Order: sequence, then structure tokens, then C-alpha cells
Amino acid sequence: MDNIDINELLNSAFEDNDIDLLNLFSKKLEEYDIAKSKALSLLGIDKDVFGDIISGSAKQPNLIHVVKLAEFLDISLQQAVAAIIKEQSQETIASLEKSRNAVFLLKHFDLKKLTTLGFIDKNADVNDITNRLLTFFGNKSISDFELNQEAPLYSRTKVMFTDKMMKFWVDSAYCVFKNIGNPYEYNREALKDIIVKAKPYCKDVNNGLLTVCKALYHCGVTVIAQELLPTTHVRGGTFLINDKPCIVLTDYRKSYPTLWTTLMHELHHVLYDLKDIEKTKFHLTDDGRPDLLLIEDKADKFAMDYFCNVDQFNLIKHLIHDKYQVDRFAQQLQVHSSMIYNAYQFYQYKLNAKNYWAAFKEEIPKNTPALEKLNPVTWKEESIKQIAEKLKTVFELNQTYEK
Repeated sequence: MDNIDINELLNSAFEDNDIDLLNLFSKKLEEYDIAKSKALSLLGIDKDVFGDIISGSAKQPNLIHVVKLAEFLDISLQQAVAAIIKEQSQETIASLEKSRNAVFLLKHFDLKKLTTLGFIDKNADVNDITNRLLTFFGNKSISDFELNQEAPLYSRTKVMFTDKMMKFWVDSAYCVFKNIGNPYEYNREALKDIIVKAKPYCKDVNNGLLTVCKALYHCGVTVIAQELLPTTHVRGGTFLINDKPCIVLTDYRKSYPTLWTTLMHELHHVLYDLKDIEKTKFHLTDDGRPDLLLIEDKADKFAMDYFCNVDQFNLIKHLIHDKYQVDRFAQQLQVHSSMIYNAYQFYQYKLNAKNYWAAFKEEIPKNTPALEKLNPVTWKEESIKQIAEKLKTVFELNQTYEK
């Protein structure tokens, strides 16, 4: 028996189906030289049932009868069903579309977690959920979503997410970048210049990150923020969209220094790994894919060395509990003091696998003030288009970053 695809079925029913079942049935009667009543008797189909199926008045045609007709008419089951659907009422067509949407939603989205998150209302039906997702991503139909979202992002990669929430997170980031549409060409030399000068801006917890991100935007590198979703564990990611690098930062660990090291980590990928990222369209940091561990080590080293390298760490590690000395040392390095505590955690963990976050939690600010300036995706917004429009306004404002 043919494998029925509802999406193809609905398309074929209204786009390219020229099959007239009644006409085809009449031709078969002539070919077999048999009366209609006799043929229906042999097929075991009541004449009134046959009439309802052919006219489209049968709301739920008996599948066995449809199979019998397809066999008698020498057409595929898909063709027979499409021809029958063509004659069905709008109500029946709507129920099929609703069924198709339900299957798509269940296959591609973790509806339970999205409901717990508050993204979907707990009393929403299939139509409500479909409309919520389409409005959020800015698509008119499920078909549009597949065409505009999935094909460009996944057609050239073998990346398959077993975690639907992780895929939802990636799809959202991709859509934000597409909607922003950074108009500036990517300038690698300008990026290198920004990286050289960006470090002191980490001392400004409230506005430093935004200032640097504005400068990055004007050299063709777009930086956005997205809150983590349930079951997602990712510090950040680098995308390549329209040949321009794009970076996502998250609220991972809620830690301010982690935010800055993640930015530098991703910028290292932009400088040195774009050819690899071009193959897959995007790369996620801390997504657990072993094939990228080597470039992750290099990016981690670059990010840590940028703020406090191992030699500098060795100078301050014995005074780490003396806040005055740490503050002085941070001033010498032109960084926020939390970057020193962050370095201590990083290097000590590498040495003895011990976690020191709790020891310095009072000295490490939350990343919330910095991220809020980037208008992060919090999954409470009505649409990504609105998010992108706000970000474009923020990025295009006169920047205070000194080139």
C-alpha cells in the first residue's frame, strides 16, 4: 500500500490532480465491457456509498472502498485519495490540514517544555499552537516555515538534534539574524582592531558589552543574546549567514565574566574557523559534539589569555583572597576584577578539577545588566521580527566605542 503523505496529498489535490474518478470509472466499464451495478457488486461497494465517495459527500470515506476503487481504476492510492479530497468540503479539508499541522508540531517541537516555559498557553489547541509558532518565526504557513527556516540552515549539514528544544533555540537565533540583516560588510581587519581595543570595556558592567557589540555590528559581525531553554546547555554559538559572522550569547551560569570569555571565544571562531563553520552554517559552544573539541580548546585558550593568561594568573593566585590586591591587579590588566576570579576558577580547575565558583560568588556580578542592553530573546516576545527591529535600532544608534 502507498505511503500517504498528507502534505503532498493536499498539494496534489489542488495543484496537479487531473483525475476525474467518475470519468475514469466509466472508461473502465467500457474497457471491461461490464455494467456499473455488476462492477460495484464484484467490488463489494454499495452504489449509494460509491456515489457519496465520488461526489465528495462522504465525510470519512471507507478506506477499504477507496483501496478497491484505486485497484479497479489502476491508479495509486495517493492519486485516488487526492481525487476524492478534491471534492471534499472545506470543513474536511481543514481537518486534514489540522492533522498535518499536529503531526508537524509533534515531530519538530517539544510542546510540553514550550508550554512549561510559557511560550505556549496550556489550553492552546493545534490551531493556537500553530499560529503562535508561525507568528513568532514570521511565517504564513507550516510549509513556509520549512522552506524559510529548515532548508537554508540544515540542507548542507548532517547535524541532527535529538533535543527538540536545542533545535528550537538554533532556529530562533537563525531567524533573528535573518531579520536583522546586518547591512555592513564583514571586515576582518576591523574586527582584529576592535578585539585589540575591547578589553577595557569589560570594566563597565552595564554598558561595556553593548558598546563593543555596536562596534562589531559596524564591521559586519552581529551579536545577539538568547536565554537558555530547558535542557539546553550552551554558552554561545557562531553562525555564518549571508557570508557574515553572527554570534549568540546566553545567560549560561548567569556569570558576567563568562559572558565576556564566551564573546572572545566566539570571536576566535570568527577569525580562524569560518571555513569549518561554513560547512555546517553554525557552530555551538558546549553542545557536546566531539568533532570540534580541538578548535574549542584553541578558542578557550584565546578567550582566557585575552583577559588573564597563565603567567598573569601565576602572579596573582597566591593573593586571590586579598580583594584589594586583586582589584589592583585587575586595574593593571585593564579588566573587571571578576575576570581575575574567573581565571582562577579556570586554571585551578584544569590543575586539580576543583570548582571554586562558590568561593568568589560575591565578587562575580550577574550577567543580567549587560545582557538586558542587548534586548535578549526571552521567549515571551510575540515575534522575532519585533526583536530584530529593536536590535537594529540599538545597533544603529551613535556608538561611543573609540576606533
